[in-house]
Amino acid sequence: MTQELQTRLDSLETHVAEQERTIQDMSDEMAKQWTSLDAAAAKIDRLLDRIRALEGQIDGSDDDTPPPHY
Repeated sequence: MTQELQTRLDSLETHVAEQERTIQDMSDEMAKQWTSLDAAAAKIDRLLDRIRALEGQIDGSDDDTPPPHY
């Protein structure tokens, strides 16, 4: 193998190694993003449950009943 081919091969191997590292870094970051997204979705679900419970309490009151001083 000539020196020129060896240099090109070394360059390509370096480039591939850098791309693999970048892909792994992006994969790790994406996993973190999914974890954060799942946590946010769970929090939203809990908040919606609380809102529904509060709406149920509000809707459960009888608004047609006149106040006691009537």
